[in-house]
Amino acid sequence: MVYIYGGGFTTGSASNPTNDGGNLAARGDDVVVDLAYRLGALGTLAFNDGVHNGNYWISDQIAGLQWVQEHIADFGGDPSQVTIFGESAGAQSVQALIASSKARGLFRAAILQSTYVDTYLPISQSVDSFTLPILNETGCANVSDQFACLEAYNATALINLPTTANAPTIDGTYLVTPFIDLNVTAANKTTSSIPVMIGVNRDEAGVLNPQPTFSNVNASFYNLNPGEGIQSPPYKVIEAALASGLFPLGPGPTGNDTLQNEVFNATTRFYTDYQLKCLGEQLAYTGVATGVWPEVYFYEFNRTYQPPGYNGNHVCQAPITPSHPNGDPELEYFKCHAGDLELSFGNFARDGYPERDEYDIPFSQTVTDYWTSFARTLNPNPAQGYLAARGYWDTLSQQSVAGEWQPVNTTSPSMMLLQWNGAMVSFGDQPQCAVVGESLHGLLG
Repeated sequence: MVYIYGGGFTTGSASNPTNDGGNLAARGDDVVVDLAYRLGALGTLAFNDGVHNGNYWISDQIAGLQWVQEHIADFGGDPSQVTIFGESAGAQSVQALIASSKARGLFRAAILQSTYVDTYLPISQSVDSFTLPILNETGCANVSDQFACLEAYNATALINLPTTANAPTIDGTYLVTPFIDLNVTAANKTTSSIPVMIGVNRDEAGVLNPQPTFSNVNASFYNLNPGEGIQSPPYKVIEAALASGLFPLGPGPTGNDTLQNEVFNATTRFYTDYQLKCLGEQLAYTGVATGVWPEVYFYEFNRTYQPPGYNGNHVCQAPITPSHPNGDPELEYFKCHAGDLELSFGNFARDGYPERDEYDIPFSQTVTDYWTSFARTLNPNPAQGYLAARGYWDTLSQQSVAGEWQPVNTTSPSMMLLQWNGAMVSFGDQPQCAVVGESLHGLLG
């Protein structure tokens, strides 16, 4: 299992304790590799010189996967059974690796945790948006050799400039289309045809967008992050969402049901659907409908463990009660972006976070059993004999409750709801996805 960390292509680390692979390896009989790659300007900055086309981040990732092919057997791994997985920008990276012909054959399966809407930029657009501002900020705009000037610039200062470069480009080598192409023909195939697991957290945007400063729902929608493409073309997606009535006010996320908090609930649902959830469902459905991906397993986390250092709106933690001083995850709270990582890696205890209730550990064990089973067998359902032989009784019990995790089909697409006592349920928010322009059929030609 080769993990690719997230962080918006500007932050993240292979040595982050959250994505330490020790528990996955020990419990799941997998060899786990954390792959490092360049970030920010060092990983993405493009020039119009026909040579420096950006995408150094993906060249690093492919080099890492090539290293795995050559050397993983020395660590007990099997180079023919590589699964790549990543979260957020790491999931975007996994998606790009699937889309890139340069990465074909370096892995046999993929897991995308919370991938998001982000098209690859033409080099000219990347230069205008990132390179020219950075050249001005570094004093390299009017020199004869701009590239040499940047090479001589302090690297730490470069990545801390006001302009942050973080966009994949259509460089013509690693990426050749604006987005992963799930309609390619056999004669012109770039996308890897592999089994895929993909999913989201229920309320991803609870930590991604600030709480509104307005109590007016219309004003709050229009105040959403303009950098996410919501206002291009101007306001059409927001106008459609507001007119539909499908994103109503909801209970306040902190139990303080002010109108402002109810508005935040509505904007969070919209932002989650528009940027993450609908895209994930769309990718899963399209991959199956076209046959590019032979099997796809979809999930939604309805129980998460938010890292305390990444909880800016203070709505992503389980509510504290007299009986649960560390929070009761069986009560309602926002299941936010990155809240799946402590559970899928099984690391919340080793990271020093408290056990909130008696289900935290067995639930995390069940999730890691799903993840490692998919890596070993291309199926997230661990064999009952395997679980019994290892004494993984809680996962066996949860299997009996949730039933078999079924792959996505185009007749009635369904997903595994990941919570204590999970269940197979239908894809959610389809009317909302249609309103924001991301219906299940939206990627089909």
